[in-house]
Amino acid sequence: MKSYSIFLRDRAQADADHPRLLAYEISDRDVAQALVSSIAASHEDHGFNPATGVHWFRYGGSLHEIYAWPQR
Repeated sequence: MKSYSIFLRDRAQADADHPRLLAYEISDRDVAQALVSSIAASHEDHGFNPATGVHWFRYGGSLHEIYAWPQR
């Protein structure tokens, strides 16, 4: 059985290449994607990059990326 994780990356931090794990062992891809979308949408300034499949939002003056993995 495949499981999904949710990762968060703060693009302003020096270690932006190392995202933080927010959730894991989500059994359904649609549920993981819905959680990612809801978290991003809970911020006033948010969006989705269809080219990368990554949601983003601004918080605390920083740009954050949030996504489910694996994506497909």
